[in-house]
Amino acid sequence: MKILLADPSPAFRKMLYERLREVPTATVVAQASDEDQAVFLAALCAPDLVLTELDLGRGCGLSLMERLRAAGYEGIAYMVTSADEAEYGPRCVEAGITGFYDKTYDMDRLLQAMTVLAQAPVTFGQSRIRASAV
Repeated sequence: MKILLADPSPAFRKMLYERLREVPTATVVAQASDEDQAVFLAALCAPDLVLTELDLGRGCGLSLMERLRAAGYEGIAYMVTSADEAEYGPRCVEAGITGFYDKTYDMDRLLQAMTVLAQAPVTFGQSRIRASAV
């Protein structure tokens, strides 16, 4: 399972990278600190899963996923943020995000969900992103 991490905090990305070692078959193929960089890297790396923060400093996780979905990304996307799920959850669904996890309280739940994905008897397809669309 190829993963793209999009978060403006190098410290958080490093912590999450280390925690993802617990997930079978998980491989972080790219890390981005802002929206444009994440779109570019997604087009290059074709991740199966995108983990994004809502506030990317320069950009937003919602618009990141809207851009990726418009470009043909069909993979899984999880919002990993400290923002309020009651406020942003419906907007995440509209943007094509398939799960919402709180950075502070839900890391174990996130890793459990990813472990279930990794052990599911499915293969991840090549969700190619049309570079001309991003």
